[in-house]
Formats: sequence, C-alpha cells, structure tokens
Amino acid sequence: MYLNTMVYHCYWITGLSASGKSTISNKLSKFIKDKKQEVVLLDGDDLRKIFNHDKYDNYNRLQYGYTYSRLCKFLVEQNKNVVIAIGGLFHELHKWNRENIPNYIEIFLDVPLHELENRDPKGLYKQFKKGQIKNLNGADITPEFPKNPNLHLKWKKNEDKFKTFQLVIDYIEKIK
Repeated sequence: MYLNTMVYHCYWITGLSASGKSTISNKLSKFIKDKKQEVVLLDGDDLRKIFNHDKYDNYNRLQYGYTYSRLCKFLVEQNKNVVIAIGGLFHELHKWNRENIPNYIEIFLDVPLHELENRDPKGLYKQFKKGQIKNLNGADITPEFPKNPNLHLKWKKNEDKFKTFQLVIDYIEKIK
C-alpha cells in the first residue's frame, strides 16, 4: 500500500508593511509549485478582504492573526504546503504557531523604517505622516518582532529581492 511520505510546511513570512513579504511569498509559492508540490498562498491583504477584517488596532490585529494561524494549521493538516505573507507581529502568536502548526517555518524580513518609507508601495507611511491613518505597525504601534525566527533576513543596501529569495531557498533546501 502506498503511503504519502511528503512533509507539508507552513512558511510564515513576516515583517512590516513594504518589507517584501508579498514578493518573497509569491516567489516561494511558484518555487514550490515548480517542484510539483501543492501549495496554498495566503496574503494578509487578501485575507483581510475575504474575512472583512477592517480594524487595525492591536487587539483586532492579534485576533485576525489567530484566525489566519488556525487556517494555516488546518491547511497543513490537510496535506497542503502553506505560504503566508502577514504582519502578525505578536510574540504570543509566534509561540502559538510554533506549538500548533506542524512544520512551521518563520521567516522574518527585517527592513529598517527609512527603507520601508522609501518603498511605501501602498502609501501607508506617507498617509501616516500626514495624519490620514493611524494604527500603523512600526509607526504608532510597536511591533513584536520574532524572537527566534527560523530565518532572519536583515536588509542590506543594494541587495536585490533575487538575492534575498535565494537565501530563503538555500535555507529551505538545507532543512529538507
């Protein structure tokens, strides 16, 4: 009798807005698909729309994070690889993930605020500075960066997203 010996993972890609979470998660999802493995790609922006999550204070951010964590757990237990691009910057959430999501891998994109403000693809940092929005992680909300991520990628000037992605792939290949 054939038994599936495949190991399924949850790749939790975290960092502040504009750190490159969506870029890296899209590339990682494609990489996994190219290896002929099933993968579900979840992006925080899409999840907020799907679940109508429209509050950004710390309490609601944490509750939303638990919803997304439970979804990841469910999918991994259904034999799916999961790549999720999400802020979710709470120590208690990271702890819950490690204790409850099988084969959880946390990837932290550590980019300084001045670089995030330069990138700012959604204009969030500009809106915050103009007083048009509040509850922005890294601005008026103090994020709880991962204490022990599996992979901690610190931004380096002039390092492109391809080099950063290669570091992710190198790590994943090493753990398999």
